[in-house]
Amino acid sequence: MLRTFVVPLDESERAETVLPLVAELARAFDAEVVLVTAGWGRTAETLAAYHERIAPRLGGDVPWRSGVVPDTFPADAIRDLTPDDGAVVMTTSGRRGLSRMVLGSVAEDVVGTTHRPVLLAGPSAAVDALAGGDLVVTCDGGELSSTIVDHAVPWARALGLSVRVAAVVHADGTPLGGGPAEGLDDQLGRAAEAFRAAGCPVHVERLVADDAAGALVDLARRLPATLVAMSTHARAGLTRAALGSTTMAVVRDVPCPVLVYRPAG
Repeated sequence: MLRTFVVPLDESERAETVLPLVAELARAFDAEVVLVTAGWGRTAETLAAYHERIAPRLGGDVPWRSGVVPDTFPADAIRDLTPDDGAVVMTTSGRRGLSRMVLGSVAEDVVGTTHRPVLLAGPSAAVDALAGGDLVVTCDGGELSSTIVDHAVPWARALGLSVRVAAVVHADGTPLGGGPAEGLDDQLGRAAEAFRAAGCPVHVERLVADDAAGALVDLARRLPATLVAMSTHARAGLTRAALGSTTMAVVRDVPCPVLVYRPAG
């Protein structure tokens, strides 16, 4: 069970828009909030004073503490301050760069270097209340995609979400990821059962399309979803591909936050 929500802040209004969402999560999980600000040329006292000014926006009932790490890279501070029972909640500004989509460098570095869940509010996301809404969980028949389920189940249970376990397939029923249709059937069934066991209403949906990201974004808009959950193969470093292309496109275009998990290995 999650006990800590780490919130990276850079003193911008955009980053601060997640504060009401974080307060909702902290209440739902009975967790504390860690406000994190890092950067070069700032004193610890200045950064801590900023946290004191904005903390009332969490509400008086949410426990919080300041995570101030001056003179360091933000992604390093965020990773180091996120415990094993924690998750990161942050905004990011997706954009198209060169021939591919990329995310803000801090967000991609966080996702690429941590094995904890990261909730990303992209540029198209409305940061509204999550409770009682619809959660879209993605599967593609591959081993990687199934890793999101164990992390998404507690969110669905704590927030009282209805769940759509969704897969995007070709017209012949094979998943766009290239795996066998039989493997996808088994994965969808196991995912649905995990959410049912947690007391969540579940519907399994196969979306026939040639563009996985577009189909998932359309589903999220149609419901409308309050949360999307998916795994990624993000890596950090000079050779990184940032988030997987499907994940990047979903984070950039979907009208709600996306819970992203990168498994170890």
